Amino acid sequence: MPSSIPFRPFMRPTPDISIAQNDDGSWIVKSNISLGEYLANIGTYFRRAATAYPDRPFLVQCRPEGGWPELTYQRLQDEADQVSSYLLANGYGPEKSIMILSGNSFSHAILKVAALQVGVPVTACSPSYSLMGSDFSRLQYAVELTEPGLIFAEDGDAYAAALTALDLTNLEVVTVRGEIHGGKRFSHMLGAVDQQAVEAACAAVTGETLAMILFTSGSTGMPKAVPNTQKMLCSAQKTLELISEQPDPVNDPTRVLDWLPWHHTYGGTVNFFGIARSYGTLYMDDGKPTPGLFGRTIENLKIVSPSRFSTVPAAYSFLADQLEQDEELGHAFFKNLKICQYGGAALSQEMFERMQHLAIKYTGMRIPFGTGWGATETTGTGTAVHWDSERVGLIGVPTPGITVKILPVGEKLEIRIKGPNVHTGYYKRPDLTAQYFDEEGYYCIGDAVKWVDPDNPKLGMIFDGRVAEDFKLTSGTWVSTGSLRLSLIDALDPLARDVVIAGHDREEVGILILLTEAMHGKYAAQAEALSADGKRIIAPSLIEAVQEKLSRYNQDNPSPSRRVGRALIMAEPLSVDKNEITDKQYINQGAVLSNRADLVVRLFDGAVDREVINLNNNKEMKGISNVSNEQADTA
Repeated sequence: MPSSIPFRPFMRPTPDISIAQNDDGSWIVKSNISLGEYLANIGTYFRRAATAYPDRPFLVQCRPEGGWPELTYQRLQDEADQVSSYLLANGYGPEKSIMILSGNSFSHAILKVAALQVGVPVTACSPSYSLMGSDFSRLQYAVELTEPGLIFAEDGDAYAAALTALDLTNLEVVTVRGEIHGGKRFSHMLGAVDQQAVEAACAAVTGETLAMILFTSGSTGMPKAVPNTQKMLCSAQKTLELISEQPDPVNDPTRVLDWLPWHHTYGGTVNFFGIARSYGTLYMDDGKPTPGLFGRTIENLKIVSPSRFSTVPAAYSFLADQLEQDEELGHAFFKNLKICQYGGAALSQEMFERMQHLAIKYTGMRIPFGTGWGATETTGTGTAVHWDSERVGLIGVPTPGITVKILPVGEKLEIRIKGPNVHTGYYKRPDLTAQYFDEEGYYCIGDAVKWVDPDNPKLGMIFDGRVAEDFKLTSGTWVSTGSLRLSLIDALDPLARDVVIAGHDREEVGILILLTEAMHGKYAAQAEALSADGKRIIAPSLIEAVQEKLSRYNQDNPSPSRRVGRALIMAEPLSVDKNEITDKQYINQGAVLSNRADLVVRLFDGAVDREVINLNNNKEMKGISNVSNEQADTA
């Protein structure tokens, strides 16, 4: 990609960090940009927007039949004050919280803002706790741990089984439609406003007031409950404000199309509150980057023409495929676009280049990309790339107010973090708190990083996988799964959406391949392309195409820690219910390897198996004709 082609202008501050190295070999890295003062009540953003732009939509609900409903800032604030009055009159407060079971909706937003502004904690659970399967153990655990006084579900019929599984003694149940289950309708919470009580409760909120409880999507055991205080939410928004271009709310207001769920930190904190902070509009996408649903996102993009597009890396693969064949979409997508962002996993360099070629085609310039590093425990923020970069895979530098510690752990550099937006302990779990914080108060997230340039750490960091996910081969060679995964996704383009790395205590690296939507759709529909058990795709043309691409990759990566010895193509889609893929659409490598242990055994079985791609068997290779680039790209 020619560096002479400029990026589309997007004004962000130049990184300014300081680095100090300790005697133990660790580094302390922090931003020199002062965080300054920030709000004490996250609800202030919505009250401010309702005053400045009362008729502007905060939310717009996308739907295929058109006539998209809007929730203006004024209506949001009016109804939030009504619900706040109801909550205060019925004894809700810091010690009596509410729980939301269902997904994104106008009622969800109103209830959330109403509770937060008057100091009532909100716990938003993943709908998968209630809708996936018949085991409601995660939901029951969440209710027992947080002890809410009210449970909200948008549709009583959809959540009937989950509600029936709970002990609803002394619990209010509120629904919008469907069966009521002995509770009341959301409309019953809308009534007269006790303005004096609401204003007094808003004023009483401090930075230490508990605002939300979010559950992590951990790979094992019950999810961990992360308390978010008002200080965490407000300081996170302030640090994002300081590293972003300030929008023009009058002439060019922020327009974002987003599907991310509000029970996750990026969708429910970074985006939800960030839209209100910038007086913008959030279009609630009824699509997702999954087979069968991304078509809705494409249609919505043609209407919305967003000013910012933020999603998981998987979505860019789907999007680029469509942009390369649909000029109407290309003109609409790039019309107002100022920046693309990604999170949840790293974007491959190949995908970045594809998007830049498209940006040049429709704008004559490259499009800035941004990303960062954070977690539920850090309110979605921590480090960020807030400058134009020629490469992806970076996580940037600490944002204002954040301090990170980088320390050698084995052959890795572990990153730890603290700041006003970082939690100080898990909810009612002092045992977990002791496990995840060091003696200096840094949160030990378990992630690893590398310096972009070890001789110049101020250039920032690269994500280097999870410290615990890396493994050793039987030779003692360490395999870094994070960087290896990205290299293989690039090497297998356009066949693979992702790969799962295996090989712990094996002689070589093996991979389980997840095909792109197009490839999976083509072969999964062919009975002869599937193994007898339906778990693997064994079409000879596809196996040959994958084998050639991996052979080429191995020629450039001969070291045992990078070379792939065996590969297998998965046919069964990943399961949200089994925690193989999270609500944010990134892959839980550990869960896939555990749930599909039979495939891992098959992968490394020493017997001759033509359904497993064995890159060590030269005799078999002689019987396979070379596949041209064109054949591989369309296999």
